[in-house]
Amino acid sequence: MTEFSNSCFKKYTDLIYAETGISINPNKKQLLQMKLNKAMNKINMKSYDEYFELVTKNKKDIDFQQFVNHITTNTTHFFREINHFEFIKNNINFILENNPRIMNKKEIRVWSAGCSTGQEPITLSIVLGQCFNDRINVKILATDIDTKVLKKAVSGMYFESDYESIPKEYNKYFKKINNGYKIKEDIYKKIVYRHFNLMDDFNFKKGFDMIFCRNVMIYFNNTVQETLINKFYNNIVPGGVLFIGHSESLINKKHNFKSLGPSMYIK
Repeated sequence: MTEFSNSCFKKYTDLIYAETGISINPNKKQLLQMKLNKAMNKINMKSYDEYFELVTKNKKDIDFQQFVNHITTNTTHFFREINHFEFIKNNINFILENNPRIMNKKEIRVWSAGCSTGQEPITLSIVLGQCFNDRINVKILATDIDTKVLKKAVSGMYFESDYESIPKEYNKYFKKINNGYKIKEDIYKKIVYRHFNLMDDFNFKKGFDMIFCRNVMIYFNNTVQETLINKFYNNIVPGGVLFIGHSESLINKKHNFKSLGPSMYIK
């Protein structure tokens, strides 16, 4: 490989920030280099400058998307940060009282923003299905910028290691297939997976009753976080609830959400 100079690092981090909102600190230079090396080795390329030219030639091309897939981080599991799901189950009447739209329309619209390989929207589908017992039509939009993880999410197939994090009471929602587990159709059918970049304009025709964007904003700086939070506010219905990661906060950001507790906010 050619030298990964500081100027080369900067042009890559500037590109990543401009296109994805992800901020990469100088102390992450070696980590970014490792990710770039992996991407470049797959196409037998040795020059960081040449690879930069390739991925920036057409940002709607597959080369740019493959670049994005390599530099993003994906960590998730079923029932991650379980208190959010416990809050929904234990406070469903509170949620319905503050958001009468759900009962009036007999539907709940949920967005899992940054869904990775699908464990979060599947968990939501299970929990909301238990809450409503088919009285309400559960509609979950699950999006991610990484097309590789979305491919796994769409398959509905998970490894034994993925399955191990599921509490035993929820095992009935999965069926064993060969060396893995597949989510059952009545859970899977509530979810629609889409490729989406949170830095793009939000052109949703209807607002959401819940938005889950957890452990995504940790990769953004304060300016991008504040912009994203207000985009969420404008795309959530009155009485709608925003869930963010436990390590994230809306402190020092201008917004109109009201706190419901740690990492939970209501419009």
